[in-house]
Amino acid sequence: MNAGPGTGGELILGGVDPKHYTGAFTFTPVTSQTYWEFQVDSIGVGAKTYCTKCKAIADSGTSLLVGPAAIIDSINQQIGATGIFTGECDLIIDQYGAEIVQWLESGVTPEEVCEVVGLCPDGGLCSTCEQMMYYVQLLLQNNATAEEILKAMEVVCTLLPSPNGESTVDCSTLPTLPNVKVTIAGTLFVLTPSQYILNITTGGQSICLSGFIGMDIPPPYGPLWILGDIFMGAYYTQFDFANKRVGFAVAK
Repeated sequence: MNAGPGTGGELILGGVDPKHYTGAFTFTPVTSQTYWEFQVDSIGVGAKTYCTKCKAIADSGTSLLVGPAAIIDSINQQIGATGIFTGECDLIIDQYGAEIVQWLESGVTPEEVCEVVGLCPDGGLCSTCEQMMYYVQLLLQNNATAEEILKAMEVVCTLLPSPNGESTVDCSTLPTLPNVKVTIAGTLFVLTPSQYILNITTGGQSICLSGFIGMDIPPPYGPLWILGDIFMGAYYTQFDFANKRVGFAVAK
């Protein structure tokens, strides 16, 4: 899918367009028609395998690759991804750390502090910022020193979640990142770092967004993996209603 200028995604009813794929399709049977679910033999990153015989769907309404939260945390850790808030949080500590301690010590509320540093009320990181400030208030109540508070804040920066669970990687590490390996019906489908890492440029700055995001889908439908636009952009997807199967071929 492409929200920008030029050609975007294409939906064809009743057939496939050979102009947009190469080679043969690999088909796998639908195991549950609820979400056109099928079985994936395995999903791995580099030399590590994270699931075998896992339930999955292909969904163009999902941008990223979705999996169980604990597994996605491990994958993001493997590729060096950190929560979006981490970098913003570190920057705030560098610029305002000492002042934040003084403000909260003098009775300024966490909400007011987050407004001063520019994350509230409209910023998507507002609630995450306020969590940090409540923690600082607790440290002050326990008579922690300013130095102890600043060190604790640096640690908390790495622990607080991003608003929507997104994670980023250092763009300079892309050449060293491992490939993602998805095996379906005995066929290996590979995603390179340039395919599963989204390079987004805003305000003249590039942000590399991890293509993995966690979501715990409860039984009986879950745990479930969702192969979203990142996978479907690389592999042309065919939903064969007549034969109740899903097919994938290399997109071009």
